[in-house]
Amino acid sequence: MTDSTWKKKLAALLLVGSLVAVVAFALTLFAGTFKDSEPVTVTADRAGLVMDPQAKVKLRGVEVGRVGSIDEVDGQAVLHLDMDPSQMHLIPSNSTVEIKSTTVFGAKYVNFVVPEKPSSQSLAPGTDIAATSVTVEFNTLFQNLSTLLQQIEPEKLNATLGAISSALNGRGDELGELLAETDSYLKTMNPTLPQLQQDLAAAATVTNTFADVTPDLMTLLDNATATSGTIVEEQDNLNALLMNVTGLANTANQVVTENEANLTESLSLLVPTTSLLAEYSPSVACLIVGLNDVRPIAERIMGGNQPGVALSASFLPGAEPYTYPKDLPKVNATGGPNCWGLPNFDPKKDGHAPFVVADTGTVPYQPSTEASFNVPKLFQWLYAGVAPQGGN
Repeated sequence: MTDSTWKKKLAALLLVGSLVAVVAFALTLFAGTFKDSEPVTVTADRAGLVMDPQAKVKLRGVEVGRVGSIDEVDGQAVLHLDMDPSQMHLIPSNSTVEIKSTTVFGAKYVNFVVPEKPSSQSLAPGTDIAATSVTVEFNTLFQNLSTLLQQIEPEKLNATLGAISSALNGRGDELGELLAETDSYLKTMNPTLPQLQQDLAAAATVTNTFADVTPDLMTLLDNATATSGTIVEEQDNLNALLMNVTGLANTANQVVTENEANLTESLSLLVPTTSLLAEYSPSVACLIVGLNDVRPIAERIMGGNQPGVALSASFLPGAEPYTYPKDLPKVNATGGPNCWGLPNFDPKKDGHAPFVVADTGTVPYQPSTEASFNVPKLFQWLYAGVAPQGGN
């Protein structure tokens, strides 16, 4: 092989290699191999049938990245996005994502939606975002329709629609009036819907309460059943009791009717006495309690604890005889009820009860500052005679 031939073959090889390198470099640039990107992950219930790698990622219609790859994890589609680093600062961190398509049959793309109140922070690389919606494809709609038709059975649906058509034929005016009346009813009921909602909520609370007390209510009904059975069994005795009560009521009515005036007069006469007892009821109560407290002491004194009566006998001066008109009684005492230390009276601690002077006649005790040396005679001591005034 000559030198010229070898040089020509080498030049041709270099030319072909250069062309291949240029084409490979162009394809690599087109694929974005030499372009920097930031990862962002989007999770959706499904990615759609026309979502492929290298699908566009847009923000307000401007491309800000590409879909790098698509995986399926736990029945969900996971889209790995390759975001343009120069565009990341334009995407707020609280942006939402939706998977959309330009037409029913068009390829899908990922669209970032900026909220009404965007965050001041930008979307950070490595963020995981859940897609809010995925555009329904025509084939998905057709699949759902096919499933629905399989469940409905078209022949029965046709018969039903035919029956409805026959029923509505010639009744357009009546149907229009019905719809108009329904609209009027709905307009009338619409303002009361909040109150109806509150009533339903309250009804739920009431039903829950009834559910809680149902066992007690059933027990009550069982007891009522037993009681009613007893009443049925004892109806003859109950009838006799009612007849006796009726006769007693008639007799009592006759007695009360005949003595109405006497009963009224008796009750009127008892008014002053009952009023006085009502006024002095506190002192009556403490007097009875006090007497009950000293009853054991009185039993020991009077022989309640021994076979006999214990007495302390001695001579006492007789009381001054009754004189007229000095000793005439009076009803002029005042002061109201007073227990004077009863019922828990302690002589050692409280001393003796005070001597109350009331304007009711002769005062049995009149203290005097004058010394008296008049000594009564024995006859006067024994028979309450008047003590001599001259020292006899």
